[in-house]
Amino acid sequence: MTAPSDRLIRRIRRDFPRGTDDEVIKCLTALRPDDSSERLQAALVLGAGGKWNRFEQQLRRLERDWRDVLAVGGLADEDWPVRLEAALPCVPAADEADGSPPGRADQVQLRGARRDASTPRRTIVRRQHRVGPR
Repeated sequence: MTAPSDRLIRRIRRDFPRGTDDEVIKCLTALRPDDSSERLQAALVLGAGGKWNRFEQQLRRLERDWRDVLAVGGLADEDWPVRLEAALPCVPAADEADGSPPGRADQVQLRGARRDASTPRRTIVRRQHRVGPR
């Protein structure tokens, strides 16, 4: 088991909705050691384009032939290092830029789920108290 790199986690958090991004990270962390290279993990993510169902398709492709995953993710050709660097730039995360210690790759921080947008927000109406005669 190898956790995704920090730069890949930043890309996952950018591409996938909250909650789904945590599931993607868990799936990538659970890959066999043979399938856990950053190149292959990135191809899974890039080929999914931020869609959970496409990510699942990529995982099924991986079971059949890892080369198909690289092709769909755009990392199959000889220029894959350049493409990988362009897709996952080495920019420090916001928490690293402010001087706090960088997170370890084996300690992935998961975020809480967002509020369901289909549920109505609770609004509080405050009544004004009048002073004097009405």
